[in-house]
Amino acid sequence: MAKKTENKELGFGTKTSTQKSRLINKDGSFNVERTEISKWNSISMYHALVSMPWRKFNMIVFIYFMAINLFFATLYYFTGINGLNGIEATTEGGKFLEGFFFSTQTFSTVGFGRISPMSNLSSSIAAVESLVGLLGFALATGLLYGRFSRPVARIMFSENCIIAPFKEGKAFQFRLANKMRNSQITDMSCRITVALLENENGVMIRRFRPLELEVKNIIFFPMTWTINHPIDENSPLFGMNEKDMKEADLEFMISLNGFDDTFSQNVATRYSYTHEELIYGAKWISVFGTNKNGQTSQDLNKLSVYEKYAF
Repeated sequence: MAKKTENKELGFGTKTSTQKSRLINKDGSFNVERTEISKWNSISMYHALVSMPWRKFNMIVFIYFMAINLFFATLYYFTGINGLNGIEATTEGGKFLEGFFFSTQTFSTVGFGRISPMSNLSSSIAAVESLVGLLGFALATGLLYGRFSRPVARIMFSENCIIAPFKEGKAFQFRLANKMRNSQITDMSCRITVALLENENGVMIRRFRPLELEVKNIIFFPMTWTINHPIDENSPLFGMNEKDMKEADLEFMISLNGFDDTFSQNVATRYSYTHEELIYGAKWISVFGTNKNGQTSQDLNKLSVYEKYAF
């Protein structure tokens, strides 16, 4: 049997030998807890706002908008609501509410005109708020542009990976496809490293072994791609049955890189499968067909569909 080589550049080392959970989360982030010397120094506000989910980003923008206007409405109210001309409310709550709506008009530079600052103090507060509003909208515009212009490889992975029949033996396989209909990725490359527990002198040590792929690079990516690792005598999985794979606590860590034609930039993504997502003895159901015009068609709803196969 050929000597196994360890991928020393992976970055996890042997310190994760006792970790029971996966090393790479389903969203591609690393499942490693960090304790910072200074939590604030480790935070990039721009990166966090550009990369966070849209729902969270929209919520932050809404909270900021409400908070800043409540702050200035409070200033108008306690520095003398009579400094605003056009207030028609008679109750204190109504006056504060009208001050809040005047703040939103000033912040957004809309200015409907019924309410206007009358004293020097309220005019000064309105001037400061206008400046804050202009800066806020400039920052929001930059963040929105950054979020929309950031190239992201939206790759669809099959829900499971499988051990499938291949030639005279077996192979580790999974499937992937490009989610983006209007964005093409070229020069795709894939690298897979398997993390597994190995018994060394009676001690279970987590090792990282690279998997050789039948095809590791493709020029075009218009269709699904089945990643295939033949399990031969050079494979770290050689000779392992379903029970062995479970006891070895396998995790297949995947790194994909490609070139996005739309943004003319390289894109990358990460993914992983654990032994719990590995189906031992299965074959993929074909996603391909032919439409009425004779074109090759593919049904991505079948990307994760397989049938059992007995070795």
